[in-house]
Amino acid sequence: MFSHLRQNIRDTAQRFALGSVGALMTLVGLGFLSASALMLLLTITDPMTASAIMGGAFLGIGLLMMVAARSSKSDHNRHHRREVQPKTDEMPPLAAAFMQGMAQGMAHRR
Repeated sequence: MFSHLRQNIRDTAQRFALGSVGALMTLVGLGFLSASALMLLLTITDPMTASAIMGGAFLGIGLLMMVAARSSKSDHNRHHRREVQPKTDEMPPLAAAFMQGMAQGMAHRR
């Protein structure tokens, strides 16, 4: 029993370590790619315009990622709420009334 748990912990730690190193390498690569893009823009435009283009690109990508993260989270919560709500025909009438009141209160807050 404990050997299975140890194996799961070992596998999880290994995946975490590989994922962390991969994320670090990705960030280093993104840094070099950004530097080369800035150098390319400096050969085409002046420094102020090149910095504005790079800043706008990073801001736009960051905002898109935040919107994508928020929309996937709300989809998950909406799906999760549907699963959690119990069927009223299987509950005693008092519990069903309580749950209905709680659901209406939560809906009213929005």
